[in-house]
Amino acid sequence: MAYQALARKWRPQAFRDIIGQQAVVRTLQNAIEQNRIHHAYLFCGVRGVGKTTTARIFAKALNCANGPAKEPCNECTICREITEGIDLDVREIDAATYSKAEDVRDLRELMQFQPARDRRRVFIIDEVHSLSGQAWNALLKQIEEPPPHVIFMMATTEMHKIPATILSRVQQLVLRKITLDEIATRLEEICAAEGIGADRDALAMIARRGEGSVRDSLSLLDQVIAFSPESLTLADVGSILGLADSRLFSQLVASIAAGDSPRVLSLVEEASASGRDFKLLYRDLLAYLRNLMLLVAGADPSILKADPDELVSLEELRPSFSQNDLLRVINVLLRDEEIVVRSESQRLAVEIALLKASAFPRLLAVEDALASGGTTAPRAAAPAQPRPVAPVARKASAESRAATPAVDEAGTGEAPGGSIDRFVSRVESHRRVAASYLRQARRSAVEGDALIFEFGPDEAFASEYLAEAGNLAPLETIATEVFGRKMSVHPLTKAAPAAAGAPSKAAPVQIENPTIQAFAKHLGGEVVRPKKRTKEPS
Repeated sequence: MAYQALARKWRPQAFRDIIGQQAVVRTLQNAIEQNRIHHAYLFCGVRGVGKTTTARIFAKALNCANGPAKEPCNECTICREITEGIDLDVREIDAATYSKAEDVRDLRELMQFQPARDRRRVFIIDEVHSLSGQAWNALLKQIEEPPPHVIFMMATTEMHKIPATILSRVQQLVLRKITLDEIATRLEEICAAEGIGADRDALAMIARRGEGSVRDSLSLLDQVIAFSPESLTLADVGSILGLADSRLFSQLVASIAAGDSPRVLSLVEEASASGRDFKLLYRDLLAYLRNLMLLVAGADPSILKADPDELVSLEELRPSFSQNDLLRVINVLLRDEEIVVRSESQRLAVEIALLKASAFPRLLAVEDALASGGTTAPRAAAPAQPRPVAPVARKASAESRAATPAVDEAGTGEAPGGSIDRFVSRVESHRRVAASYLRQARRSAVEGDALIFEFGPDEAFASEYLAEAGNLAPLETIATEVFGRKMSVHPLTKAAPAAAGAPSKAAPVQIENPTIQAFAKHLGGEVVRPKKRTKEPS
């Protein structure tokens, strides 16, 4: 007997065999039990979730010789012929092939005749969204008022292409994507029935690659069994499907965080030498970054669906990113996903996308440039460190820096360039705007259990920003962690002595940052000092 693919051999033949679609199954079984059969059904969902299979089982349950029943017997002649696709009264039509209006009009002739043997004449139209506009018009009247013995069952993966006039005349049944656990359990049952040993981790990897489609997962399982017919291991799955492991992803993400472009290219070369599929590599990298994003955002690790090794690597990378930086990296990669998938030079497309992402440590946020008056330097990449600390030029004059004492006034012996700099660096990783304001302070000192930051009149906006409750509380929390004791933060504005005969109008602001100059040029605006925005009265 010729070999039959697993996706065909293990295709569900009864409602009880369908996994992950309890709501749809219950709706159809109750309709049979209560004799509330609609004249037209639309099954929609992604590929491989059981749309056509469910329609076929429903047709068997309605026409079964021992029914109508909530479960077809699969023993009578009618059930067997519907399963084999040779029943005269149950016709499966591929709308991608029969998409013309003439093909739909042929159905009208068939609809006029009573069923040859079955209770009802059923038309199962697969990929119904492929019908032409004229075909939809020809089908509209037939769906609206079919003969009592006719039932239409349509299946589609693109419900947005179905005309509203059709949607209003059918009963819509949405089949959801199957969860990874449900698919892995089904694969485990099939492997046991086939006498094949399989690791749960290997089956979970196949289910993850199937992306919620049972049919795709079974096709991949068939492929892996051909490679290793005795037993399936995670290494076998990775070898035959060209999957990348979490070690490669953790190194790639760490190199992106450090802005280490040479290391990124080296890892791409390593993946190419091992025969990785770059399209799959890119998608798996996005899935890895999604798990990291959920972890950084504070999600429960149980929802990540990651193996233990991957969870360890994710926890190690967690301190390397702030949430905003990680979102920016993922957005950069998502914008290039379609280019990677469609490009004939997939390796080049992947390299370009990863180099864009690895450039983020050297980028300068506009709000930082505005807050620092245009003197803030972009963050420099530091390949040796997982998260570079940005060197920022002080705005204070040489005289004010010379006037700053070498130790704090409390006599603790802690120099402002030591503990205070560590505090500002820690703030940098969580609140970049606040850190840029702190670096503008003309004087900073540790006085007992207080951190003092003094600003001149021109920097009053910075002092006011830092003094806001929503900004001050996180700063004091960070200060407590850095100094190891309860600390308070005091941003102060110190008025400058008025000079005799000084002009009342402030000198124009000089900003040399090219980004700010470009904004001013193209928007036709004037560069001014950023000030605190007051709330409008409600």
